[in-house]
Amino acid sequence: MELRDYEHLLKNLLPRGPAWDGDDPLLLGLASSLHRVHQRGDTLMLEIDPRTTAELIDRYEQICGLPDSCAPIGVQTLAQRQQRLDAKINITGGINKAFYLAQLYALGYEGATITQFESDVFRCTSTCIDALYSDDWRFWWQVNMPGATQITNMTCLSACTDSLRTWGDTVAECVINKLCPTHTYVIFKYPE
Repeated sequence: MELRDYEHLLKNLLPRGPAWDGDDPLLLGLASSLHRVHQRGDTLMLEIDPRTTAELIDRYEQICGLPDSCAPIGVQTLAQRQQRLDAKINITGGINKAFYLAQLYALGYEGATITQFESDVFRCTSTCIDALYSDDWRFWWQVNMPGATQITNMTCLSACTDSLRTWGDTVAECVINKLCPTHTYVIFKYPE
């Protein structure tokens, strides 16, 4: 609504009579205040959605127990915080491929896939080109990440205790490992 709309509404609320005719400065002041309140209410309505919240993100994260061990305080951008919040709030489903793919999608990995090894056990009836997995592999599954990841190599400026090379998305790996059943093991595969 425009400012003039509020002025018109307030004039129509006044009783009839010559004392209330004309432009009252009090009404004009109230109209601008009501207009600002209405605009503020509209902007706060955008804060309801965790994917777009900016002003209330700290409150949302406090309610949801974020940031957690998957993303320490101060290391994520606003967009990453919104993705993590959306993934946590809108969590639905169970322990199946679709559930984990939805979590990866909410974290920004639209092209991720999952490989399960329970049907890939090598038996005496298997062909010689079949995969060689034992029965224990039914507890393993693999998340195939869609894009290249950041690879950090050890340099001469690194500490002696640093890894020779690190790679991967620690947030996605942490979230999936927290959500996976305790009797299973997850492998993360990144493209070359």
